[in-house]
Amino acid sequence: MEFGKHLKKGIWGLADKALPVVYGFGYVVLVIRVLPQEEFGNFVLTQEVFLIISGLATAFALQPLLKYSSEAQADISSIASASMLLNVSFVVVASILVVGLARPAGALFNSSGLTPLLLYVPAMLAASFLRNFTTTLLQARFHVREVFWMDAIHFLGAPFLVWVMSRMHEFDTAMDLVAINIVSLSCSSLVGLWFARGMMKMTILPARGTIRKMWDYGKYSLGGIVSSLFTSKADSFILSVFSGPAQVAVYNSAKVFVRVYEMATQIVQMFVLPAVSKLSSQGESGSLRPLIEKAILFLTVGLLPVTVLFLVFPNLLVNILYGGRYAECVPLLRTFSVLSFIVPLMAVESNLLMGLGHMRLSFVIGLQMLVIAIISYVVFIPWLAELGAAIGYVGAAALTTWILVNRTRRLVPISLAGVTRRLEDIVEFLKSRLLH
Repeated sequence: MEFGKHLKKGIWGLADKALPVVYGFGYVVLVIRVLPQEEFGNFVLTQEVFLIISGLATAFALQPLLKYSSEAQADISSIASASMLLNVSFVVVASILVVGLARPAGALFNSSGLTPLLLYVPAMLAASFLRNFTTTLLQARFHVREVFWMDAIHFLGAPFLVWVMSRMHEFDTAMDLVAINIVSLSCSSLVGLWFARGMMKMTILPARGTIRKMWDYGKYSLGGIVSSLFTSKADSFILSVFSGPAQVAVYNSAKVFVRVYEMATQIVQMFVLPAVSKLSSQGESGSLRPLIEKAILFLTVGLLPVTVLFLVFPNLLVNILYGGRYAECVPLLRTFSVLSFIVPLMAVESNLLMGLGHMRLSFVIGLQMLVIAIISYVVFIPWLAELGAAIGYVGAAALTTWILVNRTRRLVPISLAGVTRRLEDIVEFLKSRLLH
């Protein structure tokens, strides 16, 4: 697989996954610097509940959609119908659970203001439902430009609405931010529906065999994603249990910068998973090793500037963006800088497993990651509070990546030497672009 052939789509993909970074910057300037610390902490917890459910629904119903609709000779109508059925069922059940547990959750996480916010999570899920579904359909056919414009509606629209409401002096609570997100997500869903209208031909009753196939893939994908969600989301909840939403606000003032790693992971998923699925379905297993090695190296090199910024210049970054607030997040940023060497391996290897259809192995590794994450947070957070959360986050990711790489080497035998040799590909790629 030659990366140069996909440069144009890659640029659109990079632009699309840069949108959360732009959103994060607006989030820093317009939200974190403005909202009272307690309000910001409550919003973080609410948003994390929404993101956890969305992530689980994606793994259970949309990852199978991306996997099977990317294959040659795929029956898109039947696959999309089965995915829609699984997705609706999951979101409805999750919404009922959130509403029923809203009051106990407020008590558990030391925040009475959290309960009314959680009651709006079902509305957020409904607003984002078509956005998530159509994004997957478009990704399966590499319609990256359309995905970019759809995402732009939310990631640029939400900060714009925050700015407008701030100018009107109507933005000062977490509830205001929840309402803004519902509006921007709804608009994004409508745009996605328009772009994917030609791919939305579905049947009322999908074939039972297709549902079974999607279920078998989705249940293991769901188990696998639980681990990464605990690693990336549970830290805020456990921190709130021990310290309250104010410390959650401090921790997330640093963790918001981790969005750059999430962007990198999503770029990998956009290209590596469909590519692996297609190559494996066509029997071109010999092309997998160079694909994986190039992806790991390209992503690692791309993240090196992030390492320098977080490790060497965190004080400057915090002073500029927060204007004297949240100075406690400087050591957290230095801790997060280590992720630049962990995320490429984790992202590429996990998508390799999903693309090859080894969901049982992904599920087992996911369970191991879940145990590692819980132990890390419970050990470090009571001792070091927000710094402990950062150490637990990075430590759990590093140990899980080591396990993941050792397991996947049996399927595609990559090595550090093999990845390093791909530096020649980067040099040749740059020469070809600069000289022509």
